[in-house]
Amino acid sequence: MRFIKTKEKGIPENYLELHYDEIDDETREYISRIDKTLTHIEGTCDGMRVTVPVSDVLYFESVDRRTFAYTESRTVEFRTSLNKLLDSFGDIGFIRISKSAVVNVYKIDRLQGDLNMRVIIFLKNGEKLIMNRGYRKEFFEELERIRGKNKA
Repeated sequence: MRFIKTKEKGIPENYLELHYDEIDDETREYISRIDKTLTHIEGTCDGMRVTVPVSDVLYFESVDRRTFAYTESRTVEFRTSLNKLLDSFGDIGFIRISKSAVVNVYKIDRLQGDLNMRVIIFLKNGEKLIMNRGYRKEFFEELERIRGKNKA
């Protein structure tokens, strides 16, 4: 399979286009991963039902048995556990960083070491999260796995 990237100035939205004669296993895998990133999840915000694209979520957090998704512009409550969210979206870039938080690695700007082997995660929107040291090894292994997939 070939992958062709073309920069186009002034287009209103990025898009992907797939040309194929037959869909083989490799192509099917790419389609599956892309479909998951285009998934929407439903929750509540200010007492109203809302739908949020998973790709817009910066991180998920569980507080007092309630799960929230944080995007650039709003906080949405979900009736789903972090484990179920990881089961659904772990393979598209969501990684656990503490008992109560899961981050979207594609929304990370940079990482910085902290005292006691913790890591400060700076998100692209300027927000900071703390990764507990117990999740450090798993986080970096998963990050390396994702990087490996992106090189393929």
